Amino acid sequence: MILLFHYLSVLNIFDAFITYFGLENSVIQEMNPVMNHLYETHPILFLFTKLAFSACLYLFIHFKKVPTSTAVKGLTVFASSFYTLIFFLHCYWLVDLL
Repeated sequence: MILLFHYLSVLNIFDAFITYFGLENSVIQEMNPVMNHLYETHPILFLFTKLAFSACLYLFIHFKKVPTSTAVKGLTVFASSFYTLIFFLHCYWLVDLL
């Protein structure tokens, strides 16, 4: 579980900057309505929020409070898988469009 929390955190950090770059250059659109609203409010707010999510995951790791329930494990595996697909999709769009 700790490894998955690390993975999600790092992936989220990379995705934050890749998404920011794509949005700033108008080559991708943010499909998450909450994150889109944050970006439209202020791009730095978007980045801060994404980085805060990663910081929260690292706080779980740092304080040795990573949940180990079956539900959390399943959700973490699903989130990791889904987020990996989204990350590669963003990377593909950027490489293809640039």
